[in-house]
Amino acid sequence: MKHLSLALVALLLSTTAFGAEPAPPAEPPDVQAESNVWDTLVPKDWDPRAEYEAISKEIYGENSPDQLDDTDARAVQLFDAMQDAWSNAPLRQDLNDTALTLPGFVVPLEGDDKHLREFLLVPYFGACIHFPPPPRNQVVLVKMQGEGMPVDMMWDAVEIEGTLKVDSQDTEYGTAGYVLEAESAGLYKGDE
Repeated sequence: MKHLSLALVALLLSTTAFGAEPAPPAEPPDVQAESNVWDTLVPKDWDPRAEYEAISKEIYGENSPDQLDDTDARAVQLFDAMQDAWSNAPLRQDLNDTALTLPGFVVPLEGDDKHLREFLLVPYFGACIHFPPPPRNQVVLVKMQGEGMPVDMMWDAVEIEGTLKVDSQDTEYGTAGYVLEAESAGLYKGDE
């Protein structure tokens, strides 16, 4: 049997931001020029792997976590410590009030049977629902203007256009580091 704790930590370390080296922003930041807008949301000097290694060493000492049983209390301690670190992941303050178009996947929060008015936008399908949530610098709370985004779009990859605010918000599915005041939503078309 695979160790649950190692699998959960691996999932925490599997977001698109890891190992990313986003280019320094221009004045004002030109996030449209980035090859991956999600990488742009992560401060260049933040290394989540180094953070994991430091937390793991503090909890396990010189022992490797993959050599211990899932019932070991340290596995739960490591998972909780990583969740806390992800909920407090650093944000790019210089991106406040930046206009951008952000592709991603929807985790619904508020709406009715026809429209979503608030939802989380995440970089990969299933984030925040099927897996532990990504770091807060990879979760965006979208607040749609007007009647909202049509509900039937929530099953597909979408592109949301609006103004990004640096404003950490706790939700039932995880902590969002940014709020996108959205003007429009459409299906993701990629590089046409």
